[in-house]
This record gives sequence, structure tokens and C-alpha cells, in this order.
Amino acid sequence: MSKITVLKTAAAFGVALGATQSLAADTPYDLIRPVYPMEWSTAAVEDGGTVYDFANFTVNEKDTVVGTPKSGSKPADFKANAYIADTLNQAFIDALNLKVSNIRVNQAGYLPDDPEKLFYYVSDKCESATYSVVDLEGEEVAAGGKFTAFGKTDQTVRVVKAYVNSLDKRYTVEKTAPEAKVCAGNLAELAALPTDKRLRIKVGKEYSSTFIVSDKVYSMVRDANLKFFGVQRSGDSESWFHGPSHVHDSIPGGWYDAGDFLKVAPTMGYTFLVLSVLSAVHPERDEDHYAFNHNEIVKTDGIPDMLREARHGAEFYLRSYEYAKGEIKDMIVNIGDSRDHEYWNRADNMESMNPVPPRPVMHGIGPGMSAQVAAGLALLSVRYATYDKAFADSCLKVAEKLYAYAKEHFGEEEVCDETLYACGVQKPYDVLALAAIVLHYATYEKSKKMDYLNDAAEDKTINDNNNAKYSFEYFPAGWLGADRGFTSGGWTSDYDNRFAITLYAFYKLLLADKETAAKYGIKDSVRIDYTERLVNSLVRNVSNDLGNGDDEHVDLPGSHYEFRYDKPWFVTNHFNWHPNRYETGTILNLLIYAEVAKSAEIRQLAINKMNYILGANQWDICFMTGVGDKNEAHVHNRTANPEGWNGMTVDEYLNYKDFLASYSYRPPVGALMGGSMTDSLISDWVIYTATETYIDANATFLAANVLLSPEKSAADTSKKDTTKADSTKEAIVEIAKIGEARLAVVNNGVTLDVNYTLPTEQNVKISLVSVKGKVQKLYAPGRESAGSHALQWNVESIPAGAYIVNYSAGSLHQHKLVTITR
Repeated sequence: MSKITVLKTAAAFGVALGATQSLAADTPYDLIRPVYPMEWSTAAVEDGGTVYDFANFTVNEKDTVVGTPKSGSKPADFKANAYIADTLNQAFIDALNLKVSNIRVNQAGYLPDDPEKLFYYVSDKCESATYSVVDLEGEEVAAGGKFTAFGKTDQTVRVVKAYVNSLDKRYTVEKTAPEAKVCAGNLAELAALPTDKRLRIKVGKEYSSTFIVSDKVYSMVRDANLKFFGVQRSGDSESWFHGPSHVHDSIPGGWYDAGDFLKVAPTMGYTFLVLSVLSAVHPERDEDHYAFNHNEIVKTDGIPDMLREARHGAEFYLRSYEYAKGEIKDMIVNIGDSRDHEYWNRADNMESMNPVPPRPVMHGIGPGMSAQVAAGLALLSVRYATYDKAFADSCLKVAEKLYAYAKEHFGEEEVCDETLYACGVQKPYDVLALAAIVLHYATYEKSKKMDYLNDAAEDKTINDNNNAKYSFEYFPAGWLGADRGFTSGGWTSDYDNRFAITLYAFYKLLLADKETAAKYGIKDSVRIDYTERLVNSLVRNVSNDLGNGDDEHVDLPGSHYEFRYDKPWFVTNHFNWHPNRYETGTILNLLIYAEVAKSAEIRQLAINKMNYILGANQWDICFMTGVGDKNEAHVHNRTANPEGWNGMTVDEYLNYKDFLASYSYRPPVGALMGGSMTDSLISDWVIYTATETYIDANATFLAANVLLSPEKSAADTSKKDTTKADSTKEAIVEIAKIGEARLAVVNNGVTLDVNYTLPTEQNVKISLVSVKGKVQKLYAPGRESAGSHALQWNVESIPAGAYIVNYSAGSLHQHKLVTITR
């Protein structure tokens, strides 16, 4: 093998990633985290250039805080499990992104059994070019690859607009790539590639971003994906990304909707539902890689991660139920209003405002949301029984009441703010069916009653669909027996269309085989009938999917069904509002159908569409932050990005024009970005249709990654929940209320953020002590007022190792173990 020395890349994690690297890593997803090039060359791409020259950035003189990197400079390597790019100026990322490589790969990687392992080479000479594969040291591991032309050309436009704050631009850079032919490469045609090892594709002097070949690729993407749920947590929730936030809400907890601080029924309820379904139907793919705080990956909590995240959502709804004293019509599931769009600051910074501004709420819960929450709680009642029976019993009790309420009020309007979200259809057959199905799953073994299943599929007073006599595209009765069929009717899966995931849960929980069906009182002849109708409904869901394509189609069972898409990128043409949100819904529909119908062709199509999101696209960028080498740096997320900062009044701003945002950019790992349906991609926090982060989009993408993850041994259910203990009250979990002293420590690698809450004025003392008892930091201000407080320690000069944060407030004493790495 020949030795290539042009591109010799440094390890970016503090551990060597050479020829001996393996899956033993410092985070659950280390092998797909960004790797920055060792040598930042501003030559042309064809000559091996890797970055766009900083000399091309015209910088606003007001930008006096971070400045712009000097030509040829590069970012510091990030530390294991620290914030990605914790010392990074956004201009570094922009310099990478603006130099679009002609080689476009899935920057996470490829499954070993993928028969295509598709990537692209964009060049007018691509048909005559050959490629090889090299490792991080430049050692050639395979050669002789050839390309096939698509008969298409590509010309991309990249625009980056960086801001100092919401009023001042920092720099604007626009770059148009020359139009060129698009060719495809098939890595599966080469000799077997090494697995679980960073690789690059080389064409001439050009190199691609890194990727791996591993059956754990999508498990790793799932683990990165899960961290975004921690970013979006509200309340005193051990977020790895921020301190306690909005703890004064009427109902604390839950997840923020998007890049704002709203907690809204449509997206939060859907997120809770998806997490609950995934943890129930795929416990063997739900691994315990994190503690509840995702920064802790050594001493985990013994709870599979998706299941534990689902509990966070469940606790919000149980609090709401208790707040309403069991009167479901009085529950609160919508918190915040347009002011949460107008104000731009970190979520935890808002806790230091005096007084903390009240947040408006909407009282009530519609039938669709009530059924959706019922389904999630019913699933947790089964999955959590061996971890925390009192909590599980609470979930089931509330689930049954919520379902009864949804059934009684079916057809009434949903409750949410129409100025913020479409509030949902008045006849949400999908989630009523799902709630009935999972309640049968949760209760049948003990009750032996078929009432819930009858609601789902047999009760003709709910629906009596005459079409079912003539076609298996319809169910005859129950919630599944909707007149138009159990289909979204021309829309992909999203927060308001849960048909595919309902059918998937039905299949996986009750119909997977003869023995499973019998366990839940379903005769085999009935199981076969249900399954045939289920598969035909999935066909309609896929064929009716939102969008269309002009180039290619896949024929589906039935005389008139097909799925269309465009080549070379395999995209479906959605409207241009966060298109990856809907592309992800399409991928989920394809994967569900492929698994149930055992269609390898449809599964491959879904994988090729995943390639697009993860880097094999026009712009050579991975749309999941923290995955792959090239990510967006201007996300529309208040806690992550200070560019939109407006934490002062206009008068204050006019008097202090040089006053800038008081926090740094932090990439929100796991956030799915919006993308574009044109050849132009704009990175600008103002254009939230493309750059805002959405919790529901991440939930759908999580489902797609789970369906592509490998089967594993079942999760160990013998472990007990070591998360915060919840007391019980009349079998309903009573979550700890405001009024207790609280401590949260966020380890940023360079700094420790110590956030604490005092119920009353108290004496405070906080220290950072080594395990041998040496005091490294001490904070002893004496008496402090009630409310939320924040302390930040710089720990750059402290030796690496394990330390204890000791916190005393009055008679309360708490301790947090932290690990400082170098």
C-alpha cells in the first residue's frame, strides 16, 4: 500500500484515532464527531484546498469580542465529551463550509450491508476519474473505484450571514460553485473496507470529509440525536447544555418547542409520544449510554436513554394532571406566547431577571392531545414497571382517564395558539387508535378485557367503513376504520400526522407473530386480517406522501401506487420550510413500510435519502449538528446562539452600542437543521425557516435512526431507577415543587457553570474540592436572596481529574461529582 502524506489529520478527541482505533471511545458517538483538517489550505478544492480564506471575510468593526481568525489559523481540538468547538469562533466553521468539496459523502457513515454505500463526485471530469479510500494517516485501504454519471449537472450557492447581535451584521460571505457534472460512486464495489475506523475518499488531490463503515453508524447518530432533547429541556432538568430554566412556569419541565422557549401541545406531545413508542417497540435498541445529564457517560443511571427521556415528558403531564386536581379540562399543556419569540437570550439567563416575568398559559387539553399523552403514558406504565412501579402505576391511571376524556370529547377543537401552530384536526383518528392499541397492550394480561382493542378496530359505532368489504386498504371499524382509510391523505409523518407510527406500534406490540397476538387475545385469523389491512394502509401512506419527484419512481403493491423522487439526491420535493423536517417524515414512512412488508428496495431508498441529510448533498454539509465534519454554525436557537441577542431595551442599546451578547456560541449537538429545496443554502439565524431547530423534527429523525440501528440484546430491566426519587400521592407521582434548594452543575470543559436556587434568603457556600480534599475554588458570599443564582468558575488551570462540588445553603448540603479533562 502507498503512503499518502498530503493530508495527515490530527486526532480531535484527545485519543489517537490511527490504524488501531476501535469503538472504545470517549463518547457514545466519537467516531462520527467532527474532525478538523490539520493543515488549513486555502488552495482550490481541486488542488487539495480545505478551507475558505479568512481574508475574504469583511468584518464589522463593532465585532470586538472574538474578532476574525487570521488567515491560515485553525480551531483548537475539542476535548472528549466537552462541548463541541467550545473554544471555536463561528468563522472557523464557516471557513470549512464555504469550501465545498467536490466529494460528497454521508459524513456519519455507511452500514456494512448497504449494497450501494452511495456518494457523489461533482466534476466535469468525473466520468473518467477514479477514487481510492484512505485512513486518517493517509494510508490507502482500497483503490480503483470508478464513477457513473447521472446525466445531471450541479451548481450550488452558499450564503453565510453572521451577526454581532440582532442589529449589527458581523460579516456576509457568498460563494457560487461552478456548474459541473454529478457522478455517483458505489463504495460497495471496492474490496471490503475496514469497519469502525475513520476513512476518507480521495480523488486526485481532493479529500472528502471523514466517514466510517459500521453496523453502529445509526446507533451513534441516535446517541448524538438524543443530546438535543437535553438542549431543549425546560425546568430543573439536569440539562447538559444549560442550567435550570423557567422553573417558575405553572407547569415546570417539558421541552422547548424550537429555537424559542415556548412549550406547545402539538410538538411537545408528539415528541413524548415518539420517545415512548420507540422505547417500547425497540427496547433492544435503547441503550444506557448516558446519565440523565448527557454529559455524564461513565456513571450512567441504569435506565435506557430513550426511556429516561420519555419520563421527562411524562413528568410534565403528571404535574399538569395534579395541578388540575384530576380535572382534565383544566390541564395546562401550552405555556408561553409571542414574547418568547421577541426576546433573545439563554434560557437559564432568564432566571436571573428580577422579577422573573410570568408566562401566560392556556387552560385545557383537546381530544387529540389527550389521546396522544394517554398513549405515551400507557407505554411507560409497561416499560417503567421494573424500574419504578409507583411511577408506572401513576402513568397507567392517568392514561386511562385521558383516553376516556379523548373518547368522550372526540370531534371537539384542539387547544393551542393558532398564531403559533396549526392546532390539529378535529377528528384525530390516528392517536385515538394508538391510545386504544397501547392501552390494550398495557392492560389485557391483567384484565383479559378486549374493550380497548374493540375501540381501535371493531366498534362500528365509532366507524362503520363499508369499503373494507371490498378492499384491504381499509379497516372495517373502530378508530382504524376512518372513512378515507387509515392514512394521512397526502401528508408525511409529522407532529399532526401519526398514522404510520400508529400502525407500526400496532404491528410490533400486538401482531408481530402468532404467539404475540395470542398473548393479547387475538386469534391468528384476526391477526392475519389486521396485518394485511395494516400493510395496505402503509402503502397508501407512502404513495400519498407529501411532495413529489420528477425523475424516478418505485412501484408499490397494488395496481396504481408508486413513490416518486428526484435524482441525484433522492429528495422528495417538499415546500421550502425546514424541508428536512418533512423529508425525515418521508424516510420514517418508508422505513416502517420496508420493515413490515420486508422490502429491501424501499429500505435502500430510505438509506439513500438519509445520506442526503447526513452530508451527501449539494453543499457538502451534514444537517445534524455535532455529527460529521461540516455543520451549520448559525442555528436559530436562543440558548445556543447569541447572534440574535436583544437582552436590552432600544434606549440601552443606543447608549451602549458596543455592548455585545454576554454568552458564546455553543453548537447544540444533535439538532436537525432545515436544509433547502433549491440549490441555494443560506446560513442566517434570521431565516428560521431553514435554520431553526425543532424538537418534533428531532423526534422523527430519532425514529428513523432507531429503525436503522442494529438489533441488540434486550436492555437490562433489573436495574432500578437512580434518578430523582418522586414521592407518591394517591398513586399519582408528585414531582418536587419549587421551594426546595436546588443545585445544577454544567461542565463546559473550560468552565464550570454552577446554578442554584434558594427557596428563602440563606447562607451559601460552594467549593470545588479534589478527591484528596484540596480546595481548588471557594465561593462564600454569605447570605443571598431567594431565587436563582449562577456562578461560573474558569478551570483551565486546574489539573485533570475527578472533583467534587460541595454546596451548602442553610441546612441543606448537596454534592456533585465532576470530571475535568484536558
